[in-house]
Amino acid sequence: ATVESQGCQMINTIMLRDPLNHAMSLYKILNQKNSTREEWMDHLEEPSGTGKWATMLDFFLYNINGPTGRNPHNVTKEEKVRRGIELLQRHFDVVSLGDHTEFMDQVLNYTGWKYLDMPHMNVHKKPLEFTKKEVEKLYKLLVRNGDVDFVDAVKQRYSGHLSYLADV
Repeated sequence: ATVESQGCQMINTIMLRDPLNHAMSLYKILNQKNSTREEWMDHLEEPSGTGKWATMLDFFLYNINGPTGRNPHNVTKEEKVRRGIELLQRHFDVVSLGDHTEFMDQVLNYTGWKYLDMPHMNVHKKPLEFTKKEVEKLYKLLVRNGDVDFVDAVKQRYSGHLSYLADV
């Protein structure tokens, strides 16, 4: 309201990531967090676990890492997904899921800004290696946490994902 009262328009944007990609990319900062591979793999074991890691959904909802936990109110995954979609609908004009080009096009369309070539700076150049068992475990824990359902709901609502099934 303050921005609009000054004759400006506020456009809230968010680009979300695939939850498995997000969880796996956290591994690259393992040393910066003084953590171990075991801590990183186990961070989703408890529904409101504390620690150095947050899933994409928990970070979006609670914007926290650390001693208060990923899910400080210990709500169900269904409640987290519902709340996440509600927040997106109420507060965001542009919602994108990992598509930098689409995100940029939407922001430029809303703002009228000119295209500016920006190199990707947050790139990890070393290979990340995971076992099949580690990837399966992470995925199952992300399903249990609600991240996978949240991304599916975002895809359906904002990208027309599975819209071809509407007539079935």
